Amino acid sequence: MNTDISKFIKKTPLKSLQKYFEANNTDLVQEVDWDDDESAVRKSLLQIAEAAVGEKLALLKSDSERINALKDELGQSILKHSVGDSELQEYYDLENEHDRVLWLFLKDSSRFRQVEDCWYTDTGRNGRMWDAFIGPKKISVSKSDIDVLAFKNRIMELFRAVGKIHIDIFERTRSEGDDNQIELIQIMVYREDLPSTQLAFEDESLVSKIVRPVKEVALTYEPESGHIEVVVEGKENRKAIPKIFSETLLKSPIDGEKIPLKRYTIQSLLKQRTLSFDPDDGIESVDVTMLKVAQPNSYNTVTLDVATKEERSIYDISKEYFGENDPLKSGFKLKQVRISIRFMPDEESRRGKILHVKIREPNGCDLKSKSQKEKLIGDKYLEKWELVEII
Repeated sequence: MNTDISKFIKKTPLKSLQKYFEANNTDLVQEVDWDDDESAVRKSLLQIAEAAVGEKLALLKSDSERINALKDELGQSILKHSVGDSELQEYYDLENEHDRVLWLFLKDSSRFRQVEDCWYTDTGRNGRMWDAFIGPKKISVSKSDIDVLAFKNRIMELFRAVGKIHIDIFERTRSEGDDNQIELIQIMVYREDLPSTQLAFEDESLVSKIVRPVKEVALTYEPESGHIEVVVEGKENRKAIPKIFSETLLKSPIDGEKIPLKRYTIQSLLKQRTLSFDPDDGIESVDVTMLKVAQPNSYNTVTLDVATKEERSIYDISKEYFGENDPLKSGFKLKQVRISIRFMPDEESRRGKILHVKIREPNGCDLKSKSQKEKLIGDKYLEKWELVEII
């Protein structure tokens, strides 16, 4: 069975699953006795999902993927900020993450898509399709028909495209910590791409069907700072689209100056060094637990990986394994590192939680996928250990 479907059925409260199936796949659950024992009902639903085929299976799989995607901390934060004041009590009465996501999925499809768009945008931050630029501060984003049409036309000209295009402009909040809520304007662009031909069944016959895939562009504008961020494929597109946005919807041209980015420098970790920390942050120990190295100008790599419970350092183990051929002392270049920060036991984790931070030069770091608390800790110590610089 598809993992997403199984997770959706197992994690979502039954009363909410009943609402979902009765709203979207009524004929699949006609014989389900919702008043039966919970384990029996879930088993029945899993069997129904296992037997589903065709469009019904595709719909269930798609819905499950969309709902599961927003159950992480980032998705839950964005979802919470989409809830209106009159809905707060209803929202807080929901049982878990899946319940909250499904609640909005069933209640308001347009708002749910906006939450998905925000999640897509924020997960793309600092990634390969992301760039950020300095723009004008405290400007109202125009929603006039004339200005939006001008924006659409410029976007279509940039992509040398014809066909349909849709623009969605809405306000949102991005959480950068408990005490740091950033107000943004989100702009989503959906445009038809070139048509392609796909094989499909029509009754019992195999036929060719023409489809036009939809391509997305995500923009955010922060009025307080003037920062404009963009997520889209293509370096030149990332340069051009913020300028088009600023000229047409902000009425204030920009020169394309980028916001300084973080550059990671990890070569110092080829040698063993002390990574000091403040016990007040609840940290018990810090160790390097993975090193990926390569010879200069080579794509071939050697990865050293030790268990977090290993008492010896990764450097001692490398020396023991390789002796005189130790890659850490043979002119190799460090490509990637994993630093493991072990926290002291607390109420949340009796054994002490471990934060693993992977870094690669020049701009790769997985802190963006961590919790807000973990990001704050990670950012603090990467700077303290001189593994990051602002460029």
